Amino acid sequence: MLPGPGWVVNHPLPRPFATIAAMLGTLAPVWIDSQSAVEALAARCLETGCIAFDTEADSLHSYFHKICLIQVSVEDDNFIVDPLALSTEALAPLLNVVGDPEVVMILHGSDYDLRVLDRDFGAEVRGLEDTQVMAQLLGEPRTGLAALLENEFGISLDKRFQRADWGKRPLPDGMLAYASADTAFLVRLAGRLRERLESLGRWSWATEEFRKLEAVRYSPPDAGPLAFERLKGARTLKGPARDRLAALHAWRDARARQLDRPPFKVVGNRQLLELAVEPVGTREELGRRPGVGAGFVRRWGREVVAILRKPGPAPPRERRDDHRSQSPEERQRAGRLAAARDPVAVALGLEPGLLCPRAVVTGIASHTPVPASAEALEACGLSGWRLEILADPFLSALAQDLDG
Repeated sequence: MLPGPGWVVNHPLPRPFATIAAMLGTLAPVWIDSQSAVEALAARCLETGCIAFDTEADSLHSYFHKICLIQVSVEDDNFIVDPLALSTEALAPLLNVVGDPEVVMILHGSDYDLRVLDRDFGAEVRGLEDTQVMAQLLGEPRTGLAALLENEFGISLDKRFQRADWGKRPLPDGMLAYASADTAFLVRLAGRLRERLESLGRWSWATEEFRKLEAVRYSPPDAGPLAFERLKGARTLKGPARDRLAALHAWRDARARQLDRPPFKVVGNRQLLELAVEPVGTREELGRRPGVGAGFVRRWGREVVAILRKPGPAPPRERRDDHRSQSPEERQRAGRLAAARDPVAVALGLEPGLLCPRAVVTGIASHTPVPASAEALEACGLSGWRLEILADPFLSALAQDLDG
């Protein structure tokens, strides 16, 4: 076993990857918190033409969460950029690299990173390659980074800092090593996965998915009056219980915003739901509720009890436009489409929902007129490699509707 913060090698690595084993004991990311260092890193990225990239945010520790670290690996060197110490202008050279289609940007599970880069800096990623997407298209049963590194290189990532507060300064060496592990092996991992995709004739599928991902942009979460209905179990509530939950949820959000703290750190979702269903009438009763501490009661007990007594009316429900509004014929059609899709997915070793998501199946089944050509299927959202694979089985599944 080789020493090193953040990793353990479970078995000897093949000789071509001996450099990875060497990195385990020596990885010490370079901390960057000056514009001149950002400029030097950007120049190195442009010269190399292929980098691994990741971000860490403080979403578990603040209401107004933000990018707190940017991790970059170039060849065998690892860097951590501190965006909290740098203006967007100072970060511009690196952000320009991110948007340069001539530089291959390798990320893992990039959807969140793409959104927060757009939100915080207005940055758009080009030249994207996503190792999670690669693994999904290979039919890997586990596509998380830790699982893939374990399978490919026998490396076990230390998960101690998964819920760490990346906004704190200074960060200990162990946290820096943990953060760098998210990029240190991505280029090698991408190389292995690409070889397998090419051998299966699926690399073009991956590039199609990468280009779609590059179009992902940030959109603010719904903060409307019905946001409380996203809580698990909320849509089953009626009458006064629903009124109480709506009022409690709005109160919690206001307090979380005021404190710049995640709402669940004010009071948990389960506690909100239980108070809505079985309200209390006094601070003493509130303090006896599981998950509600004495500090919460001292600080906010009177407010919460007052809300529970007179919550005010919750906003009316909105009609849900989902599969339950489909006609019986459309549901039957969707069932036939799924039955045509699923054996194809099994034969390819893919998840059925990856081959054709439920929303696309529903859209095709509900379309008027019934799609009768590949072009009509494409208009319903089935495109690219998915259309090529599923056009014939889907049109066969729809044939009886057309005959009728």
